Amino acid sequence: MEDNLVTQSNELVSASYIMSVSEKELLLACISKIDSRPNRPDQVTKQTKFTISVDTMKELFYEDTNRDNAYRDLKKSADRLFDREVTIKLEDNKTLRTRFVSGVVFDPDEAQITVTFAEDILPYLTELSVNFTKYRLHEVAELSSVHAIRLYELIVMWTNQYQYSKELDLNEFKEIMGVQSKYKQFGQLRQFVIDKAIEEINEKTNYKVSVSYKKVKRSYVSLKLKFHKKILDKIANKDGSLSQDTIQAIVDNVQFMNDYNDHPSLSYDGKMNTDTFKREMFNIIQREPESFKKSNKTLESYLPKVSQGK
Repeated sequence: MEDNLVTQSNELVSASYIMSVSEKELLLACISKIDSRPNRPDQVTKQTKFTISVDTMKELFYEDTNRDNAYRDLKKSADRLFDREVTIKLEDNKTLRTRFVSGVVFDPDEAQITVTFAEDILPYLTELSVNFTKYRLHEVAELSSVHAIRLYELIVMWTNQYQYSKELDLNEFKEIMGVQSKYKQFGQLRQFVIDKAIEEINEKTNYKVSVSYKKVKRSYVSLKLKFHKKILDKIANKDGSLSQDTIQAIVDNVQFMNDYNDHPSLSYDGKMNTDTFKREMFNIIQREPESFKKSNKTLESYLPKVSQGK
C-alpha cells in the first residue's frame, strides 16, 4: 500500500464533480495503477484496462467485510462511477465536461472489475511533467468523507504551489466540492462539509487545518484555510497556528545554514548563494519538514527558547 502513488493534474484536483466516498476510493485505486510519468514505454491509451479486485480494495481501504458483500459494494461503486461526470475549467474561458470512465467489465467469479478511462480524462492522469499533485494512497485511506479526501488533495496541491493558506469564495468552494445545489444555508455547509472534512483531516492525516470565515453584512461570503504538516507543530504557536515569521527565523539562523547547506532539495544556486538558500528553504521547510532529521538538528533547535510556543 505504501507504493500506491496517486498522481493527478492540478486541473483535475480542482475540478467539480459529485461522488460518494466509495466511488472516490475506487477511482483512486484505479489512478494509483497508472504510471503518470511522461515518455513511459507502455503508454496509457483509451484501450488500456485497469483491474481492481475485492482483495485489492479490502487491502487498501477496508478489511471488516466478507467477500460477497465486498464484491456487491465494488460493483455498486463501479456502476455509479460509470455515470459520474466531471467539469474541468480550461483556458480562454472554456469548460470541459466529460466522464471518468468509458467502460466497466464485471467479473463476479473472480470478484473483480476492469475499468477503462475515458479518452478526455487521460491527459489529466498521464504524461504529467508539470502542474500535478501526487500523494500516497495510504494518506487518505482512513478518511470516510469524500469532502475530506477532496480537501486533502487541494491542500497537497496548494502546498506544492508554495501556498500555506487559501481564501476561497464560498460558491467556488461549493462548486469544487460538488455541493453547489445543496446546503443553501451556511450552517449546513459548515456542519456537513467544512467542519467534518477538517476534523477528519486533523485526526487522520499528516496535515493540520484551521478555518476562518469572512462575513459581509449578514451573510458569510468566503472562507480562509490555513494548513501545515503536523510535524511542524513543534514550532507552531500556542494556538496551533504556524507563523511565517517563525519559519523565517529558522532560515535566517547561521547555524541552520551551515547544517543544511547540503539538503538534497536545494538547487545549486541555493547551496552557493545565501539569499537563494533562504528563499528556497522557506518553502522546503513547509513542504518537506520530515526531511530535516539530522541528529540533534531538529527545526525547533534553531529557535530561541523564548520564541518557541509563543
